[in-house]
Amino acid sequence: MIYLPSNVAKRIKAHEYIKNLDFEKLKDNPICPRCERVALRTEGWSTNNIAECPSCHYKGRMTVTLEEYANRMLYK
Repeated sequence: MIYLPSNVAKRIKAHEYIKNLDFEKLKDNPICPRCERVALRTEGWSTNNIAECPSCHYKGRMTVTLEEYANRMLYK
């Protein structure tokens, strides 16, 4: 089970595609280091952990997943 403060959960689920998904399904998706929202994996995910954020459009290496983000309380 993933526990997040309500304001963090609202920020993470701000995108239309992600809004309808359950946190349990999203737990392996990366977190954007710029805006701290769930990012979507791109072609380079399997080799270099490359993902793209649908909210701020940052594309680059993202090493923290939603599950790690919640368990280690990395949110601001």
